[in-house]
Amino acid sequence: MHRNSREPSPSPAFWRPTTAAASAITLVALPGFLLGAFAPQIKEELNFGDTELGALLTFGYLISSITMQVGGGIADRKGPLLILRVGIAIAAISALLTGSTADTYLTLLLCLGLNRVAEGMIHPATNTLISIGVEPSRQGIAIAIKQSAVPLSTALAGFAVPTLGPILGWKGTFLILAIFAFPAWVLVPRVAVSTSETFPTRREMWSSRHLQAIGLAGAFSAAAVVTVSGFLTTAAKEAGYSDSSAGLILGLGGFVMILSRLAWGYLADRFQFDRFRAVATSLALGSIAFILFAVGTKITILVGALFIFGIGWSWPGLLLLGVIEQHPEEPGAATATLQTSIRLGAMIAPVGFGAIIDAFGFSVAWLTAFSSTILGSLLMFAASRAIGRR
Repeated sequence: MHRNSREPSPSPAFWRPTTAAASAITLVALPGFLLGAFAPQIKEELNFGDTELGALLTFGYLISSITMQVGGGIADRKGPLLILRVGIAIAAISALLTGSTADTYLTLLLCLGLNRVAEGMIHPATNTLISIGVEPSRQGIAIAIKQSAVPLSTALAGFAVPTLGPILGWKGTFLILAIFAFPAWVLVPRVAVSTSETFPTRREMWSSRHLQAIGLAGAFSAAAVVTVSGFLTTAAKEAGYSDSSAGLILGLGGFVMILSRLAWGYLADRFQFDRFRAVATSLALGSIAFILFAVGTKITILVGALFIFGIGWSWPGLLLLGVIEQHPEEPGAATATLQTSIRLGAMIAPVGFGAIIDAFGFSVAWLTAFSSTILGSLLMFAASRAIGRR
């Protein structure tokens, strides 16, 4: 792997690049979680079922995985400022269109696809921003804060159901979201970029053995956990919860996940340990949640939600940090390779999960997710060994 140099900032900042990254991630993550939180109402209003809901999520992950391959490399070469601001602008347009034009399943699909274009641009660019703009000794907590934007979005989406839902409806909630694009756009700082003229090609990144191992593990892991955001409220409602209570469970789970991700970031900055082995352990323990979901009672749904959000989905920031530490000169491209693999797993899961629900019910679907999580954990342990041999 080549080495190159960056023009260091005189005194690396922390809060502005971290806050800018978290704000941008929140903006692009919220639409998907709002879709899941308002799923019962949206499905009824637009007349589609769980299989079509899964297809919406799958289509979104396909779009973001394609866009991500471009976004990471541009952020490494040109700096993250431009690509982040363009992505934020696209996300705002998507939210406006969703709130004003999504009257059919097809228009909702297209609006969500536009949001996923923005997501694919923003995710790897935020990794570059933190890698350049934050000193290494604080990158663990910076990435943890950034990745906590995802569960924050889960929490906000869950709480939007009983608060904004009765007043504005799901469309009005999307329109409110568009307003927050402006402060996110302004927050993005200008940071120094690499002085090197040589960067690895996408083919070189994809041919890296250790990235292949990590990516495959991430794909199976994500295939399991992403089903929670899209289907938990529907499963909770089937177990006997009201729409508002189901949304609150999603919101509570989001806050638990924030605490768990911040805890991993805190530990990563203070202790040297195998990042990938820690991820594998979290997945193995978190898989218990899917067994609880399969039981399908009100209490097991609640306990399972706390378990999956607190342990089973606590690992993305730690995994990204491990990859950035392995590739400090091309963090955007390296994490784009990883996150594309994760999205390929996430792309297949929702539509398959929805089809299993329609055919066999929630219990079988959750047990399928359990199997995928266990496989992801085993593959992550294998990835850890591959890193050790590298």
